[in-house]
Amino acid sequence: MKSFSTEEVNRVIHRALLLRQRIGISREDLLEIGHELGLNAEVIEAALLQEMAEKSKEAKEKDWRQSRKFGFHWHLWSYLITCGLLLLINSLTPGSWWFLWPVIGWGIGLLFHFQSVYYPTARQVEKALRKSAPHGMR
Repeated sequence: MKSFSTEEVNRVIHRALLLRQRIGISREDLLEIGHELGLNAEVIEAALLQEMAEKSKEAKEKDWRQSRKFGFHWHLWSYLITCGLLLLINSLTPGSWWFLWPVIGWGIGLLFHFQSVYYPTARQVEKALRKSAPHGMR
């Protein structure tokens, strides 16, 4: 009879759980699996609560990031349309190319907006998640 290493057992159990995930595992099934592995119900319940909290945090962060990207894209489109109109006006009027100054100035602001949306600091993310948490959870 072949014996399996702990790593192999973990991989097989993980694969089996992923296959069964399509159907879904009930709380009772999870407790039973934990009992068979020598884990008491309190440990399983605590791990389940931690998993649910982590998934909730991940979902909130994903929503926050999507909202920020949406806002940046609106900013980008308004920049492009306005700069195009300024170029058109400047090309139809005599004088120097003044439209470059607002394009450059606004473009710098747009770059900072891009950086804060696509590369936020950990502090920005934590602050946003704390803001969205219910008062009792802060």
